[in-house]
Amino acid sequence: MKKIRHYPFLIVMVILILGISFINLIKKDTDFSEMENRYLAQKPELTLGNILDSSFGTQYETYVNEQFIFRNQWIGGKAITETLLGKQENNGVIKGKNGYLFNKQLNIDKQLKKNVKAIRDFGKNTNTKTYVSIVPNSYDILKDYLPKGTPNIDQEALIEQSYETLKEEKKITNIKLDNTLKEHKNEYIYYRTDHHWTTLGAYYGYLQFCKEQGLTPVDINSLTAHNVDNFYGTYDSKYKGIGIKPDTITYYQRPIEKMVIGNEEKSGLYDLEKTKVRDKYAMFLHGNNPISIIYSKENEQNQGKKLLLLKDSYGNSMIPYLTYNYQEIYVVDLRYYNDSISKLIEDKGIQTTFILYNFDTMMTDNHFYRLSR
Repeated sequence: MKKIRHYPFLIVMVILILGISFINLIKKDTDFSEMENRYLAQKPELTLGNILDSSFGTQYETYVNEQFIFRNQWIGGKAITETLLGKQENNGVIKGKNGYLFNKQLNIDKQLKKNVKAIRDFGKNTNTKTYVSIVPNSYDILKDYLPKGTPNIDQEALIEQSYETLKEEKKITNIKLDNTLKEHKNEYIYYRTDHHWTTLGAYYGYLQFCKEQGLTPVDINSLTAHNVDNFYGTYDSKYKGIGIKPDTITYYQRPIEKMVIGNEEKSGLYDLEKTKVRDKYAMFLHGNNPISIIYSKENEQNQGKKLLLLKDSYGNSMIPYLTYNYQEIYVVDLRYYNDSISKLIEDKGIQTTFILYNFDTMMTDNHFYRLSR
């Protein structure tokens, strides 16, 4: 016992480790991290299958790491330390000029070719006219804001290759957005701290869509703008460095008849309660849902027109403009929608399909197989 007293640091460390371990055992698991804006791993169930394939150990390790006590403080401390050391990258996010954060994307996922082929096959088999837009991410359009020599994949070339494959099907029309976004790159078309384009960026995409179809677009200057300040997005959730300025979300109220999500009716396009939480972008379209049906107020432009929009969350900020041109919009997120797309088109008499995804999601999402249902 006397010898142990000669090692006070060791005693403190043992007590600290045992104390932390005990607290970790008794504390309630956290479902959602407001700081990281994502769901955390939950305690995995021990099964014969995950023992045989050795996945249980990996799952449990992830669970322990993500449920560790004081996790937010550790993440924040690490990020501040990285910043003070002069590093421009943390957790795969790069800090660029003018306060912009960018995703570091070095690997090309094989899923991209599968997804593009699934879209091409869908276009071949559907009875609707199909339009496709692959939206470039900020690290492709705002290259001048990246630190000099930053490695990243050639997104522009990959998008063009995808369009070449889709062009093989005559019923598919590609709507390229890279040039128009580059023309407006000095404007606020991407959030600094988030992976989405802004409503202004979405508006320029909307203009291209209308131009391709010969539609009359709504004039953005005729709409009343509303601002939501103090928005920190997904990139900031990963980077967590110091000195990051928040974004501002601008949205435009468009009158609609109603919006139906499941068995629930909404009177508007936005969930303004979400402006009070960290993930403020979730206000658009009340978040990502399997299917949402928007019934617009009838006008000379949208009378009798029906649109199927297959999208990721980039589409959420474009839809308010589309209500001007379509009386009914069927918004489907393939990540959550399990029913038949072809049956939906047939049952609802939909004339036009618009597939709108940002490149990073197009490259990694593994739910495009559902287009064949």
